[in-house]
Amino acid sequence: MKQIENFVKNTFKNYPKDKREELIQSITEMLTEKVEDLMEKGFEEQAAIDKTVLEFGTIEDYDSKPVKINRKLKRQKSLRHYKNDMIFSSIGTLIIIGMLIFSNLTYTEGVIWFVLPGLAVLWWPLATLYRYLNKSESVKEKKDE
Repeated sequence: MKQIENFVKNTFKNYPKDKREELIQSITEMLTEKVEDLMEKGFEEQAAIDKTVLEFGTIEDYDSKPVKINRKLKRQKSLRHYKNDMIFSSIGTLIIIGMLIFSNLTYTEGVIWFVLPGLAVLWWPLATLYRYLNKSESVKEKKDE
């Protein structure tokens, strides 16, 4: 019944480790017993395994909020993360523009070329500012509800 064991392990792979082993063991035993019952009723082994797996369903049938969704919610950025992104992009942009100005003034005389790449680099903090403002607006809307 290796197929049943692999199916259960794969189904519950996102559960916390402390609950996972016990859950996998109990469900594997339950499904194995069901396969044996179906085989006693005349099903072939593979047909009984397939029927058991189909009747078991998916993790969403048993858990209203699967752990995978909870992990996704934990990974969502908070306002603090967006502020840090804003600070990082601003400082990075200043450093890059400073290097462009230094290179322009040091190596090429009479031609001011640093402006165009400098403008291109300015889109980085503008994009992070846009994301920060959108996040802060959505947080305000949630608080108002």
